[in-house]
Formats: sequence, structure tokens, C-alpha cells
Amino acid sequence: MSNIIAEWKITPHHKKTVILPGSYFKESTFYDGQFISILFGTKEQQVTVKESFTNDWMISQDVINDLHLPNLGPYRIHSDGRTLAFGPHIGIYTAGFTQSLLRPIGERSFLFAKYLASAKKLGVSCFVFGAPHISWEEGLVEGYYWNEKGWEKHTVPLPNVVYDRIPNRKTEAHPGYSQVRDRLKTEYAIPWFNPGFFDKWDIHLSLEHSNVHSYLPESTLSPDVQTIRRYLDEHKQVYIKPAKGSLGIGIHQIIYSPEENMFYCRFRDREKNRLRRYSSLQRLVKKQFPNGLTQMIIQQGIDLMSYQQKPIDFRIHTNKNREGTWEVSAFAAKVAGIGSVTTHVKSGGQIKSLSELKTDLTITEKTYHDLKKAALLISETIDNQVDGFIGEIGFDFGVDKNEKTWMFEANSKPGRSIFSHPRLRKEEVLTRELPFEYGTYLFEQTLQTTPVYTR
Repeated sequence: MSNIIAEWKITPHHKKTVILPGSYFKESTFYDGQFISILFGTKEQQVTVKESFTNDWMISQDVINDLHLPNLGPYRIHSDGRTLAFGPHIGIYTAGFTQSLLRPIGERSFLFAKYLASAKKLGVSCFVFGAPHISWEEGLVEGYYWNEKGWEKHTVPLPNVVYDRIPNRKTEAHPGYSQVRDRLKTEYAIPWFNPGFFDKWDIHLSLEHSNVHSYLPESTLSPDVQTIRRYLDEHKQVYIKPAKGSLGIGIHQIIYSPEENMFYCRFRDREKNRLRRYSSLQRLVKKQFPNGLTQMIIQQGIDLMSYQQKPIDFRIHTNKNREGTWEVSAFAAKVAGIGSVTTHVKSGGQIKSLSELKTDLTITEKTYHDLKKAALLISETIDNQVDGFIGEIGFDFGVDKNEKTWMFEANSKPGRSIFSHPRLRKEEVLTRELPFEYGTYLFEQTLQTTPVYTR
């Protein structure tokens, strides 16, 4: 049984007590004077529950202190007749903290403030924290909270659920990251979702022999010159990208012109789109990939749908919801910039919303539904193949001129550049809310199995 409520009030005349509205008593199995457990994060206290005749939610100050409640709400309430749990209490785990309370997470402070505002709207207690903020001996963490007055720090219990927002692979590779994650998961049984960036090749291998293999372009890890030449003979164009890359960094497009017997390489260098011509493939590889092709992926090029003679692909976000099932949360097209190897906005790409897709791009209903179906099928398949809890995925899809759907990339920590488009405001809000709905689902699962965390 759960409810979203407004603010709690402090009862000055009681200790170790919570006072619940009569209307709530009628819906629950509590009785006046019952001795119950009250939970917040990883803290638990024994209290007496009483019925309110003023229909207020009230709590004694000593319970507030013992539970380290940072404020009086609003909180979603969960109960089973023996326990009353506030929350969930969700920690967003990240890095890159500053000494300034005005912008405690640097340039990402505004984004995290919006996440915390979404959580509060849902009755979820949410804060941002990093490895240095945890006091393991006390089971407490110094969390950053956001309200209308700005950022505040509160010492609160360890969270019920962790939402991983580590900013990059370099930080993720630091031993301290895995130490914190593993300790919270093993010692406290805290669900940790979105752990780790996807390795593109690992994802390819996990899908290659699955029911969604037909969506995958032909790909090879660490190709040699002969492999590249074979790909060019078969597909006319190829893409080469880092297996552990993101944000379109390091992607090269190679095109062979049989009429000229020349090889063209399109890439991005120092914030500029570049195009170079080579008389031999060996020279191209030596010049463009001086460190070799180890841990690089070659992928067949696709003759994509176009808009104003520019190729387009599709960014689709999927999220798990309150029921723990996948849904499509955002859908947009990305139009390649002039001379760009990718459709990324930073490379001059342009975003088109779904309403624009169906008018300007004349995308058919069949194509739209095929893309949504593919996104959900692949989300479920990745979820079944990859260890850990996954709560969101950002996909890059393409549709060729025969209307066949292709999946180019799956990202466990999708960028949010598409939400700069004013017509994607609704989707921007939804993709901020759904992680907390999924966090609530994970929390409710833990309540059924491990309701007590106190050590």
C-alpha cells in the first residue's frame, strides 16, 4: 500500500511516535497504539502509531533525528501493516564535485537540480552524492539536496536505491567507483541501476545470436586492412569507431570511389568536420589510425533515409517504468550536418521532433511502429543478457531506403542533446521522471525481501 502525501508536521507532545490520519487508518491494517517499524533509507526505528483526529500526518522530533530525515516531505509512504517506509530514498551517484554550494557538481548542477525536482514531485527523497561523502561507520552520507532556495547539504541514511550517473568511462574505471558500488550492493543489498557504460562490442556479441540479430549491421572487432577492403567491396562505405567510445568521438566514415580508385575518409577533428582523400587504403589506415585498429569496430555503412539530401538516423530512449517494464520515452530524428560523419548536434546535426518527422520527413506509421517495436525488443534482450539493473537505454537507429530498420548503437547513459528541441519538452520531463518510477519499483521489491538494513 503506498500513497503520496504532502508535508508532515512535528508533534510536540510525543516521543517515538507517528500519528496517521483516520482516513489512512481505514485503508490500512494499522490500529491505534500499535508498535511498528518505521524506515527511511537504511535506517529503522521502532515507534508507536496513533490515529489523528485532525487528519494530519505527524511525527515526533526524536524519530526525525533518529532517521535523519532531511525535511518533512512530501514523501511517498509504503506500508504492509507492520512497517511504514518513507520513500524511496534514492541516491544519484556521480563525480566531479566542486567546493561551491552554488554549483556543487559544476556544469551539471542544473541538470541534477531538474532531476531532483522531478523526484520531489513524485514523493521520492533524492540526493546527489559521491564516494567522499559516505561515512561507512555510521551508515550515513552527506547528500546534496535541491529546493527552491538552491542547493543544501544534509546528512542522511544510505539510500534504498542508487541511480548511477557517473559522467565518463575514465571515472568509471577508477577503483574507488567499483569499491563503493560493490560495498553498497553486497553489505546493504542496495539495488544499483545503470551500472557502467556499455562496451559496443560486448553488446554486439550479446545480440548477435539472439532474436534481434537481424537489426545488427555486419561488424568486426579490430579489423585489418584486408577486412576493411572486403567491407568496402560489399557495402561501398563503412564506419570505424572505438568499442568504448561515446558522443560520436573517434568515428570515421570510409568511402571507396571505384571511378576514381580513391578512398575518402570523413571524420571530426578539433571541432571541425574533415574530409581527406587517399590513393591507397594502407595509407589511409596508417594516417588516420596511427595507434592501430585494436579495440576499434568496423561496421557496414547503410544507405539511409535522407532529409534535404542529408542522411538521418533516429534517437530513441527507452526507460523502465513503475511496473519494471520497458517503454519508449522519447523519439526524435537527427539530421546530419554538412560534411559530418555523424548526426550529433555538436557536429552540426539538427534535431527533428516526432510531429516534424511525420510531416517534413514523410515518415510512415509503419516505419514509426517498426522503430518502436525494435527499441523495445532490443531493450528486453539487452536486459536479459547484461548483468545488473538497467533502467534506461538510448538507441541510435537507422532506416535504409528499403525501409529496413538497423540498430547502430545502444548507450546505457544516453546523452540529452535531443531535448534542446522545444517540441521535445514533454519527453524531456518524462525521461527525468521515469528513473524515479523505476527506482520506486526496485525499492518495493526490496521491501518484500530485505526490509531491515540497520547493522
